Amino acid sequence: MHLDHIRTGRDTVSKDYSDPARFFERTYLTNSLLELSSQVVRRLNGIQLETSAVFNMATQFGGGKTHSLTRLFHLAQHGEGSKSWRGVERILNKASVTSIPKAQTAVFVGTEFDAIAGRKGDGEPTRKTPWGEIAWQLGGAEAFANVAQHDEQGVSPAGDVLREMLPTGPTLILMDELLNYISSGRKLGLRDQFFNFLQNLCEEARGRNNLAMCISIPRSDLEMNPDDQRDHDSIKKLCDRTGKAILMSADREMQEIIRRRLFEWDGLSKDALATIFAYAEWAADHSQELSGVDRDSVYEQYKSCYPFHPSVISVFERKWQSLPRFQRTRGVLRLLALC
Repeated sequence: MHLDHIRTGRDTVSKDYSDPARFFERTYLTNSLLELSSQVVRRLNGIQLETSAVFNMATQFGGGKTHSLTRLFHLAQHGEGSKSWRGVERILNKASVTSIPKAQTAVFVGTEFDAIAGRKGDGEPTRKTPWGEIAWQLGGAEAFANVAQHDEQGVSPAGDVLREMLPTGPTLILMDELLNYISSGRKLGLRDQFFNFLQNLCEEARGRNNLAMCISIPRSDLEMNPDDQRDHDSIKKLCDRTGKAILMSADREMQEIIRRRLFEWDGLSKDALATIFAYAEWAADHSQELSGVDRDSVYEQYKSCYPFHPSVISVFERKWQSLPRFQRTRGVLRLLALC
């Protein structure tokens, strides 16, 4: 699943992602996702206190970055229309605001933007650079005209030119898989100009009170060569200096994520509670013979993991950190879906 496919409305995108109400219904609002969403909503409301302009999505590969960006995309695209979706009220309460502004939104995904051909749609000008593409998404022909020369010559915009391509109202810029674009464009000499653009854009975002940027950098560490590692570290330092790192970790909330994604979940039924009680009572009676069973908390263990046995979830929690190619949340979901 790519965020850019959701933005463009591709037929291949599952309704679990393209239908925002369904997406929110099936997405568990983890603490880290709640924190990120509330801070972005505060920023879009023009509030600078207790938020940031730039967010670096820091997590292990397969740990939910794109899922988090999709949530922000739907919120910004629908504004007040999102208030009825599951979890949005919690976001508003956390952000201490009463409204979600509809924002001009741009999505740049490094795996979807060709470094040579750029992008062009029917009746649209060719955008050869990330700044040309972002300008087009934010303001169409008028915004693109401000950076058309920079796009043609591959030179990053700055100062007044950059400001003129950006809307004055609430704005959200989502950037995913940046390292893939940098790696593919390195031999073409695009790297330095992209870094200049990213730095200029981050600094401009910091100077505004209603512009938020969310940046996801990596592909898997195992796929990085020395140049990739250098560029990854450079982007991370830039993001850390100009913004805030958000650790999209959900280790303690994995059970609820699994249930929301794999099942039509509407809480535990009476039959489910009876099953949980029976298993927990047996485990408590045999707690001295069983490993990892706390008699006082065994019922909550079974309840939080149902319909899976706690030992199944525990295997993933203990083992995934030692498997470098295991894609964390995504990998757990795929394996349990097969089961």
